[in-house]
Amino acid sequence: MKPFSCWRIATVMMLSAVALTARAHDCQLQDRQAPLNLTIPLTVQLPDKAGAAPVGTVLSVNEKTLAQLTGSHHAIAPACQGEVQRILNGRMSTAQSGDHIYSTSLPGVGVRITVIYDQPGRAKKEWVLPFNTPFSEVPTQSISTDDIKLRIEAIKTGIIQGGTMTIRLPSLVSLNDNSLVVNLAMTVLAARAHCEILVDQPQIELPPINVKDLASSVAKQNYPVGVNLQCMNTTRASVNIEGATDPQNITVFKNVAPENPASGVGIEMLYNGSVMTPFQPIDMALPVQQMNIPVPLSVRYAKTDQPVSEGKVKAQITLRINYL
Repeated sequence: MKPFSCWRIATVMMLSAVALTARAHDCQLQDRQAPLNLTIPLTVQLPDKAGAAPVGTVLSVNEKTLAQLTGSHHAIAPACQGEVQRILNGRMSTAQSGDHIYSTSLPGVGVRITVIYDQPGRAKKEWVLPFNTPFSEVPTQSISTDDIKLRIEAIKTGIIQGGTMTIRLPSLVSLNDNSLVVNLAMTVLAARAHCEILVDQPQIELPPINVKDLASSVAKQNYPVGVNLQCMNTTRASVNIEGATDPQNITVFKNVAPENPASGVGIEMLYNGSVMTPFQPIDMALPVQQMNIPVPLSVRYAKTDQPVSEGKVKAQITLRINYL
């Protein structure tokens, strides 16, 4: 009978447990001595048509590895990381403004951020911030900043107000032992000055007019033209018109009707009730809110020096918007 055999087994098991505890302690100690603190400098240029885009539109997407975003390669977890229970945290420090969308200091623009584990030969995983997940969900072998990606989306959440803003999100992604801390410093550049002409019906049809009324001094009737402007970050704007005009009256656009044209008549365009002269810009007063700005344009029949006769009238007018 060998009475000491059980004690030897117990001793071996206890020594193994001590060794495992020591390895975990060494791993934790090593991590605390060499924390990885990364800051991502990111610049986002909003597209020119950001103002016209509907709410919910993704204005910009940046999906890159941490190595690409920070310009440096680092090991995130050593081989012994499986010995320690780590938690991977994704934290947003701003107010929520939609489905996983969080506000920024630039009104009308929010962000949605996704952490992606994408190591060759391994199953891909994604977590949308905010989240809290055991780091054991990724393989226990060593991983680096080449294996973790961030997808950073700028999303329209409302009316975008111009300006350049820097958004700082500290401790965006981190491990609970602070061996990894990722911060974000994102600069959002407002869209460049941009204006777009919105016209419901490019071709305008005027009702018929009696030749006698046109030839007489009866007050002319103006017909509104449905034109709106959609601008972004515009400080100044002007409008001018171009086209073929009557040689004797430069404010009257020629009648170019191809069939049965009327004589002695053309078309005038007016801005805010005043007759416009082609190629002479008129400054526009821009409101603070530069969405769907109505342009007070109208058109009307106008006499030329020739005798008036019945027929069809057609004029071609080009509208040009200049902005800064």
